[in-house]
Amino acid sequence: MMKLKKEKFYILCCILTGLSAAFAFPKINLVFLMWFAFIPLIHVVYKSSTLLSFIYAFFAGFVFNAQADFWLIDTVDLFADDYVVAVIFYTMFCSYFALYWALWGAVSSALKKYCSKTWLFVVLSACLWIVIEYIRTYILGEWPWLIVGYSQYLFVYLIQIAEFTGIYGISFLIMLINGLLYFAIADKKKSYAIAALVLLSAVTAFGVSRYYSFQNFGDKKEYTAAVVQSNIEQYKKLDNSHKAETAAVLESFASELSEIGADINVWSESEIINFIPADIESYVFADRIAKTAGAFNILGAPYLDGNGRLFNAIFHFDGNGGYVAMHTKNHLVPFGEYLPVPKWLAKFLEVTDKDDDLLEGNDTNIFTSGELVAAPLICSENFFPDIVRRFVLSGAKVLTNHTNDAWFLDSSAPYKHFAANIFRAVESRKAVIVAANTGVSAIIDASGKIAVSTRVYERTLITGTFRQNDYKTFYILYGDVFMKICIIFIVVFAAVIFYKRYKAKNGAKTNL
Repeated sequence: MMKLKKEKFYILCCILTGLSAAFAFPKINLVFLMWFAFIPLIHVVYKSSTLLSFIYAFFAGFVFNAQADFWLIDTVDLFADDYVVAVIFYTMFCSYFALYWALWGAVSSALKKYCSKTWLFVVLSACLWIVIEYIRTYILGEWPWLIVGYSQYLFVYLIQIAEFTGIYGISFLIMLINGLLYFAIADKKKSYAIAALVLLSAVTAFGVSRYYSFQNFGDKKEYTAAVVQSNIEQYKKLDNSHKAETAAVLESFASELSEIGADINVWSESEIINFIPADIESYVFADRIAKTAGAFNILGAPYLDGNGRLFNAIFHFDGNGGYVAMHTKNHLVPFGEYLPVPKWLAKFLEVTDKDDDLLEGNDTNIFTSGELVAAPLICSENFFPDIVRRFVLSGAKVLTNHTNDAWFLDSSAPYKHFAANIFRAVESRKAVIVAANTGVSAIIDASGKIAVSTRVYERTLITGTFRQNDYKTFYILYGDVFMKICIIFIVVFAAVIFYKRYKAKNGAKTNL
């Protein structure tokens, strides 16, 4: 009976962690919950066997993803036009990404017996968490949307350390604070609670200083940006019978831009849906609206090269309507732009005809008007700091992000996607100008402050000022040094364990 009660309590703990962590993200935005969310799960992992920790953490991760990714059902239904298939895909998706939580739970549980000091377990488990997040981002899954650090995008004072640690430093701090608070409660260690408070206060105080240092940061000259949120429904973009209607919307915006006379006009991804330059009519149309708008135009369209290869691309047209340069997307969206599963499974999920022929680009072409030097990030490229690093090291002085989030409907997904831009601004100390077809569009300064933004699903044009700069942050120059330190810490710890296990044959203790 006692065992059954304990199991029910542990299940409740997993649900509490999963929901609390999910509620910290948009649209709910209870960002403070993330600083306590993992306490119940840490308790379960610390008190359970390795196998049970795997199972419990998997369950917590599934609950988290089920809530945070609920928007996937409607999005996949829009793709496949089959609600049952959408639910199956959603369940598989949540299960897969719950495995990362399960891995963290199992390995943390396995390592706890080698940690004679609870602080060592806290640090080690926090390091392990962000290493798994890194693997999930760049090696397996390539879906970093729900990295726990992104939940703090509204807490701009605290996230300023990303200039040195990247997004993973924020995730590490969250897991570290959760661990310290757990043992402060479980073991009644006031020193751990004090350490958590001092650490959080110090990071925030440092962040306040950096935040105000980088407000209005950059060259003396202030530039004006105009951002188009055309708000064209996805089915209209893909249906040529609506071509005249969508063209009229874009031409209207071009006329409005000509009156504003901004230094840079930023349009969304796939603003023009037909292939450039293969579809001459579309190429001429892009040329015409750029000429009407004037100034420095950056807009999206699919690019079909001379060999029949298709890319997601962003184009620079100057104020005379002339084509200047192009960037092809470096990172494609799983299922939306490429198929990360076998063809038989893709056929079952009815996604085989959804842009699975797109190719991945590898350029970091920057766009310049002679004065302005911009890095054009396409859609989910804003989730990959390494792409931003390469752009800035190539000379970019301002970032633009062009996306079409119409696929996500009026869900939490556009807000989750937008949040990454704030971290890219802080990591690079560059202004970020965001143009999203259905929102969220915005202008963000180098401190991470949102100067102006739109609501989702409104047709509008926003303007604002920004400064560019050629400043190189620690993170831009050296990348994920903090992550590498965490990896080294784990490797050294593992090496010591193996050494002491070897020495144990001669009677040495196995605990550190």
